[in-house]
Amino acid sequence: PGAASVRPQRPSIGAEDDAERGALFLRADRIEGLADRRVSAEGRVELRTHRETVLADRIAYDLFRDEVHATGSVVLRKGNDWIIGPEVVYHRPTQSGVFDSPTFQIGDSGARGDASKIVFAGADRYEVTDGRYTTCVAPRDDWYLETRALELDTGRQVGTARDATVRFFGAPIFYSPWVDFPLSNERKSGFLVPTAGSSGARGVELALPYYFNLAPNYDATVTPRFMSKRGLQVGGQFRYLLGSDLWQNGGEADVQYLPNDQQTGEDRYAFVWRHQQQLGVPGLGAYVDLNKVSDDKYFADLADRIAITSQTTLPREAGVSYVNGPWSLLARVQSFQTLQDPNAPIVPPYDRLPQVIGTLAETDWAGLTFSGFGEYSRFRSDTLTEGSRAVLYPQVAFKRGTPGWFFAARTGVHLRRYDLDQSVGDDGNPSLAVPITSVDAGLVFERDWPLFGTTFTHTLEPRAYYVYIPYREQNSLPAFDSAIDDYNFGQLFTENRYLGNDRVGDANQLTIGVTSRLLQPGTGAERLRVALAQRFYFEDQRVTLNEVPRSASSSDILLAVEGRISDAWTVAGLLQQNLDSGQNERFNVAARYTPSPGRALFASYRYTRQLVNPTGEGSEIQQIDLAAQWPVNAQWTLLGRYNYSIVDSKVLEAVAGVEYNGDCWVLRAVLHRLATTVDQTNTSFFIQLELNGLARVGTSPLDLLRRSVPGYVSANDPSLRQRDRSGDPLPEF
Repeated sequence: PGAASVRPQRPSIGAEDDAERGALFLRADRIEGLADRRVSAEGRVELRTHRETVLADRIAYDLFRDEVHATGSVVLRKGNDWIIGPEVVYHRPTQSGVFDSPTFQIGDSGARGDASKIVFAGADRYEVTDGRYTTCVAPRDDWYLETRALELDTGRQVGTARDATVRFFGAPIFYSPWVDFPLSNERKSGFLVPTAGSSGARGVELALPYYFNLAPNYDATVTPRFMSKRGLQVGGQFRYLLGSDLWQNGGEADVQYLPNDQQTGEDRYAFVWRHQQQLGVPGLGAYVDLNKVSDDKYFADLADRIAITSQTTLPREAGVSYVNGPWSLLARVQSFQTLQDPNAPIVPPYDRLPQVIGTLAETDWAGLTFSGFGEYSRFRSDTLTEGSRAVLYPQVAFKRGTPGWFFAARTGVHLRRYDLDQSVGDDGNPSLAVPITSVDAGLVFERDWPLFGTTFTHTLEPRAYYVYIPYREQNSLPAFDSAIDDYNFGQLFTENRYLGNDRVGDANQLTIGVTSRLLQPGTGAERLRVALAQRFYFEDQRVTLNEVPRSASSSDILLAVEGRISDAWTVAGLLQQNLDSGQNERFNVAARYTPSPGRALFASYRYTRQLVNPTGEGSEIQQIDLAAQWPVNAQWTLLGRYNYSIVDSKVLEAVAGVEYNGDCWVLRAVLHRLATTVDQTNTSFFIQLELNGLARVGTSPLDLLRRSVPGYVSANDPSLRQRDRSGDPLPEF
């Protein structure tokens, strides 16, 4: 065999340095020609530069033109691109040329194909004539894009096909005179894949979104959406990120408009605008959050995202905020659109026009910790008492501790003053001062505990929390933003049993709790946690908010268990027990089994004897929730969720579906039933064909599955199976 190292007489075009031009290495069984003009090589020929490698039976290399003409079994490698065929002419300086009857593989994605001809049109562009394109692993061609002309621009990571037909197992399923698609996850302008589906509320529907990649920092999408039972809706989304440094701002606007709904005869619309803005000073910013729909049933009838069908209050607010060290300030105006269900009406929340909040985070000074909160709000309502309220709550604390113990004594005064449009008794400007004192202390004990062949760290963490708040009459005051807090572990170790600032509950009480944990050696990861707590009262309750005052000397006891008992099993449970009556007030239990990605079983039971809402009314909750993702074999996976209310004898939500993984494509079919209101149920059917690396055709159930099935992993997720496409396809000589 012969070998030679030669350098072209004429350098590459452009201002390339010598290292970029580099040497050219040629090896073959026979090499002949003029060293400074033309070289011919035959037999196991390899031509290699810093940028390309060519293998062939025969190569003629013109040193003056820096051009390669290879014939026989030709393999050309450019970076991560491989092209194989009988003949290529390739001009190295311009990276241009022609490859006859090639097969090709582009990049690391596994995209491949064949063609009658490939034209090299520069460093990053291929022009494919009469070609086929797929991401299926050879020799399978389950799907492919058949096109008269295909341009692959690896620089912009965009593929553009003309006169294109998508064939699935040989059958045409989609045709377009022009279509483009991404070669990576980078954004590009063009039509996105149409979506189609059906639902009981909307009928058969078809949407064709068009994406505008207007600039690197803003884009837009316009989506016409036809619904057989509703008509033609047009939606638009605009996203932006503008300015720089201290004037940067960004946001998103969404609009949907349906003229003359065929079911209601009304124009229907939805509008969302969310914006955040920096105002030129460090820590100073502004925001806008506007939400509006045309009517109460808009989401139940027209929402294409399940997560928003249960929304009842839509905020409309704008504000300015400032943060400087421990100090923060927020000034905003806030109102709400309340969506009413005639069968389950709710009380609209107050508008705040305006609200100003100032906060001092905990700050240490002279051995003490200072903090504070101040607020002024003007509350407006069409049906309830209106007025303004000013709140000031300064606090000082003495805190000490080590890793084995902590102690915190805290005192403060909650000051409040109202200016009411409707007098409370003889006083239209009631005010009050409520002193609040608390002491919080705890210990942390640790030991090594051998268990199942592993030495865990076992902790025992007792805690005591005492609160004293003297009684101040507040029951006649309005409740602008206050509600009864949920009874849980966090609330047991909180000063006030009410949310908001209109009620500060009288308290002379002590909470005793203990937590025990098992920690993984080395990492400290928590494998098991058990917590037990109860509150003891030394005085009867006098301050109320739509509730019967408590007279018991102790609260319900809370017991919680949560742990990852193995790599596959996670369990959680909560028990709220009334020791006086012996009744279970709340009992929740859940278990999840995930032996590997793509395999998940979930089951939970939830019971609440009397769930109290903010108005003080109670209702029983008793539900079961089952969910699963389980592969039957390497291709088929079953998916499902079943959420059932035992009290109402009603299915709240049900999901049933299958996924088929065809290696380079995935088919999903999902049936979904959701109780959108007390007496309305919506049924939807999703079917989607995903052609890996090209497009998704149909209506996507992915958001629904991620929300409904804990631990859901798509059938073609890389975590399930990594295919090694990096094997060297060079033929053996």
